[in-house]
Amino acid sequence: MASSEADSRLSQVVARALEKIIKNASWRKHSKLAHQCKALLERLTSPSDSPLASPDSEPENSIPGPLHDGGAVEYSLFESEFILSPLINACATAFNKIVDPAVDCIQKLIAYGYLRGEADPSGGPEAQLLSKLIESVCKCHDLSDDAIELLVLKTLLSAVTSVSLRIHGDCLLQIVRTCYDIYLGSKNVVNQTTAKASLVQMLVIVFRRMEADSSAVPVQPIVVAELMEPIEKSDADGSMTQFVQGFITKIMQDIDGVLNPVTPSRVSLGGHDGAFETTAVETTNPADLLDSTDKDMLDAKYWEISMYKTALEGRKGELADGEADRDEDLEIQIGNKFKRDAFLVFRALCKLSMKTPPKEALADPLLMRGKIVALELLKILLENAGTVFRTSERFLGAIKQYLCLSLLKNSASTLMIVFQLSCSIFISLVSRFRAGLKAEIGVFFPMIVLRVLENVAQPNFQQKMIVLRFLDKLCLDSQTLVDIFINYDCDVNSSNIFERMVNGLLKTAQGVPPGVATTLLPPQEATMKLEAMRCLVAILRSMGDWMNKQLRIPDPYSTKRFEDVENSPEAGNVPMAILNGDEPAEGSDSHSEASNEASDVLTIEQRRAYKLELQEGISLFNRKPKKGIEFLIKANKVGDSPEEIAAFLKNASDLNKTLIGDYLGEREDLSLKVMHAYVDSFDFQGMEFDEAIRAFLQGFRLPGEAQKIDRIMEKFAERYCKCNPKAFTSADTAYVLAYSVIMLNTDSHNPMVKNKMSADDFIRNNRGIDDGKDLPEEYLRSLFERISRNEIKMKEDDLSLHQKQSVNSNRILGLDNILNIVIRKRDEDQHMETSDDLIRHMQEQFKEKARKSKSVYYAATDVVILRFMIEVCWAPMLAAFSVPLDQSDDEVVITLCLEGFRYAIHVTAVMSMKTHRDAFVTSLAKFTSLHSPADIKQKNIYAIKVRILFSMYRICC
Repeated sequence: MASSEADSRLSQVVARALEKIIKNASWRKHSKLAHQCKALLERLTSPSDSPLASPDSEPENSIPGPLHDGGAVEYSLFESEFILSPLINACATAFNKIVDPAVDCIQKLIAYGYLRGEADPSGGPEAQLLSKLIESVCKCHDLSDDAIELLVLKTLLSAVTSVSLRIHGDCLLQIVRTCYDIYLGSKNVVNQTTAKASLVQMLVIVFRRMEADSSAVPVQPIVVAELMEPIEKSDADGSMTQFVQGFITKIMQDIDGVLNPVTPSRVSLGGHDGAFETTAVETTNPADLLDSTDKDMLDAKYWEISMYKTALEGRKGELADGEADRDEDLEIQIGNKFKRDAFLVFRALCKLSMKTPPKEALADPLLMRGKIVALELLKILLENAGTVFRTSERFLGAIKQYLCLSLLKNSASTLMIVFQLSCSIFISLVSRFRAGLKAEIGVFFPMIVLRVLENVAQPNFQQKMIVLRFLDKLCLDSQTLVDIFINYDCDVNSSNIFERMVNGLLKTAQGVPPGVATTLLPPQEATMKLEAMRCLVAILRSMGDWMNKQLRIPDPYSTKRFEDVENSPEAGNVPMAILNGDEPAEGSDSHSEASNEASDVLTIEQRRAYKLELQEGISLFNRKPKKGIEFLIKANKVGDSPEEIAAFLKNASDLNKTLIGDYLGEREDLSLKVMHAYVDSFDFQGMEFDEAIRAFLQGFRLPGEAQKIDRIMEKFAERYCKCNPKAFTSADTAYVLAYSVIMLNTDSHNPMVKNKMSADDFIRNNRGIDDGKDLPEEYLRSLFERISRNEIKMKEDDLSLHQKQSVNSNRILGLDNILNIVIRKRDEDQHMETSDDLIRHMQEQFKEKARKSKSVYYAATDVVILRFMIEVCWAPMLAAFSVPLDQSDDEVVITLCLEGFRYAIHVTAVMSMKTHRDAFVTSLAKFTSLHSPADIKQKNIYAIKVRILFSMYRICC
């Protein structure tokens, strides 16, 4: 076995721990452990060449074990188990003085590289032994001792960091869960911070290794100060931060010292620096960093179809504490262990962020710490994600399946820190993942952002300020705004996100309309108006920056710009060419991670025009249905056959449901044919009668006029009997029963009806309707029970009061029911979590949007796109800047307004939009007050300066 040199190495690491264990294991209940430790200590210090050999276990003695002395000698499985078993047993005693030296010894064995191999509870004997060792350390945190907790964290972080000891799968999840539990359960704030920092460091390690597809990739210590919340009294001098930083750095240096003696610098986690990015290592194929295809991995299609599967099948246990998760892991079968680890950790964090806390904890940040830290870790992960995670179909699929569900649940939270973290996660998705999450962003942007932004009179002040800062941050990336416009405002199946964002900011900047009740205090309203103004200016600045970048125009208002123009004989050529309407220069490479298809301006223009005309027709239909249909037919947006009109009425989710019913009930020839085609488009075969009525009445509201109802229900009865010829003797039976069911539905679910109909009353009311015969009593009673339990209602009936106020904008995307998940009715519990039924409906909405929407993501590159954006926003911008400039003397407000004018004039001038440019210039000229010098104020002087600056720009161009 081991040489004396190897023996001395083990003695230095293990002997001291054994002596301490023996000293403290004096109780009778620890006598077996003490005897085990003495036997090991005696053999370790024995001068024999093979002190651990067992003559009775020769075959086992030949199997290599996980212990390695760092040199040429390896210990057998028997010898390794003989050494490690006392340490494992010591950890299980739950006695602090015995556990402490045992865990400390295990940490040193890991840090010095003496433990090698993969820890896997389902692997071979060696892997099981290592897994048992790690498990024993994890269980020690239950002692709730501050020193033991730190020692457990140190050991677990060393294990994850180690290159020689490989931690994967369930073992990794158990480690993550243990650190998470220490963060939640520790009473020591230092230990809590250390646990959180350890989790972040583990994230960095797991995802960097996944990006490099190698465990040899160098990993640097994180900067703990960036994880800290605003400095509290307990850490006013920064001592806690220094301690935790030293803790993390020491572990990383100890592990790194085994392979590389150079001390690494620290990793900053501040925004998008790619902390999880990595360069190719010698043992890594560079193509692996970009190619995310894995033949053993289920493709993203599977995830798309099974979105939110976990939630629908019931709340399964998080992390490694349930058989359900292991079964789910078997389904995934990710061959690459590094990618599988990253997937499992990401999924675990998403599940922890969705974990429902006790009801009394919903408004208590301290009791919500588990959810909050999971969201914080997800935020860090997304902000620093590398190329593979951002572009891989498998990880994008995981985001769709798990993170989207987390956003759905947490965006409904009334706790501001949870809502704020949800917004931060969402902005990372928009900024860094939008190319692969087009449909999801199209759903969540209105739900998370626009829902709050468009509530002007009764907003939650803190929520709205979070959203306004989110939008201000979004504008920092000029490409993002243009991409949002081109992919949503120009898509007929998507909401006009950019347009609604600008209009929402305008309404916020204008303040609460006079005479409208509001919950805002005057200082709060003033703060929101100013922040909304900043966002509007940021949008124009972003548009200008993107235009300048694409056309390679320097800042038109810098001094250097005018010096360059004067010194260059050809300087005016490019701007003048644009002003003259010539073809613009090619844009610079877009940094958007998108599909290879460049945006075709002609196609985009046609799509935008088609969408505007379609919306005009829909708006007309929602006022006058007949004229709306005529307009849409003339505009070639709808075919002129009854079948095509019926398909439009059935599938267009933004039409007024009541007016659809009125139109279908008309007796005119075309309306009658459309109604027949509409009813005939349903397939009721095999459906129960009430189920067929539910499906039929989902798309429209029955009109109030009896004759219209009669025509519609008569056709319904005919269609049902045609699909189910053996259901009733004749269609008349179905017709009468349908009326009876509608009456029962109203009677059972209308709160104004005091004396409810009984089952016997319902049966009595339907006697003799089947050609003089009675329908089976069991059938009628079953029908009564189903209607009484489950109301027949349209989808729109689920809308809350707030949703009805903004229903037109929400219907464009079919968000009626999705928004109902996060905007509760007033008489409901404000803190209720999203139900499985609503999540199931959310899944159906995603599938419907996936069916209608094109998944192609366009990366804007041609500046002509800005023309369409200006058409949308110029009028709101002009109103937002003109009124405050006229009425306010506040220097901050005036500066913002003039800055807005400056950017607006620059963009419209370069884009050769003379009418729009002149509107801004004329309005600005009015504020110079040059026509009345005696009334000139400081703000008028500012306006004169901007006007002169623009004139200089035009002369130079």
